Amino acid sequence: MKINEIYDAKLDEKIFHIPHPSGLDIFIYPKKDYMKKYAYFTTKYGALYNEFIDESGNEIKLPMGIAHFLEHKIFEDEEGDIFSQFARLGANVNAYTNFASTVYYFSTVNNFESALKILIDFVTTPHINDENVEKEKGIIVQEIKMYDDDPNWRVYFNGLNAMYENHPIREDIAGDEASVRNSFPKDLMKAYDTFYTPDNMTLFLIGDFEFESIKKHVLDILPEAYLNKKGNGKIILKNEKKEVNKALVEMKMGVPIPMFNFFIKGDEASLDEKNFKKSMINRIALDYMFGKSSEFYNINYENGLINGTFGYEYSYGLGYSYFNFGGESNDSDTVSSKILQEIDKFNAEGIQSDSFIRIKRKIIGRYISSFNSIQYISNTFINYYIKGINFLNFLSIVESISEEEVNNAFKFDMENKITLSKVI
Repeated sequence: MKINEIYDAKLDEKIFHIPHPSGLDIFIYPKKDYMKKYAYFTTKYGALYNEFIDESGNEIKLPMGIAHFLEHKIFEDEEGDIFSQFARLGANVNAYTNFASTVYYFSTVNNFESALKILIDFVTTPHINDENVEKEKGIIVQEIKMYDDDPNWRVYFNGLNAMYENHPIREDIAGDEASVRNSFPKDLMKAYDTFYTPDNMTLFLIGDFEFESIKKHVLDILPEAYLNKKGNGKIILKNEKKEVNKALVEMKMGVPIPMFNFFIKGDEASLDEKNFKKSMINRIALDYMFGKSSEFYNINYENGLINGTFGYEYSYGLGYSYFNFGGESNDSDTVSSKILQEIDKFNAEGIQSDSFIRIKRKIIGRYISSFNSIQYISNTFINYYIKGINFLNFLSIVESISEEEVNNAFKFDMENKITLSKVI
């Protein structure tokens, strides 16, 4: 079987890639002298995929939140609670669903091979029926209500919902109570059969183990029935206008200090190296303008317009991108205005050369230091993989960014592309 070695000479780090004939991507990352080992089993199926074209060419529409619901149900098997099985081995297991993927993972010091078999078995063998689906609905509805009571969650997703008119990113990852109540076993199995297939999944292993031994174990325990599955549906995204759907959304929750998220809607994006590089260009520009050492942050902090909760990000994915600034403020309208003024200033003056070099070095330094944490490596590797990026290519991508590219980061028309979300 073909084995690719992904090697970074500067970092002296090597990852083995096994492109399995079934389509499953297997990555093995030996890291000597670490106590813990991690395994991540991931499908490129997340909350955005409630409308898709299946393997037969049929257009399918499932209730919102099906990917998250399915994550819950995967954790059941005929022998009982999956968590207890891992606990008996001294392993910790968990999962999460985001917009683009669903990830199942565990960590352990001992019994790694036994825990890995359990992980693969329960993800590749779902036990979904009317009784356990109905039972789970109440649990998920309670989870949704918990997030509905979280002002940080609401100010963020209210903003996404106001910014987008058709794109599924406007909806909560878990859906809402109505979508959960109207989810049935056939919906869950349709999603599972379409997206939980080898050609849509990856297995990532990291820790102090011998490559040939762990490779043989993995290949021996992959179920034949799973390896023969085909699916890999294609997401359907409706046309989304360039302008925001609503410029302002406000919710009363009685918080001690009003909260805000200020969004700038970007262009459609895709999951590839070009868009990843763009995200790093934007990160440098944002750090320069709004980081804790910036003039913007210090002046507005001293004046009481913002506090230590202030933050910013650039996010992108299938068919969307946006800038987001948020935190607590008694005058979010003024903060929003000052953010735009700072962007105008940046567009006129650009980044200072010494700051450009400093911020790039800081990003590279943090990346290099991250190799001391295999948990961070695992999470980042999967995140980058979903975005179409080789984790070990990060260094070369950042090093290739020019000062001119950073100076052009915000030179686009922002008219009618701004949404302010408030929780008061």
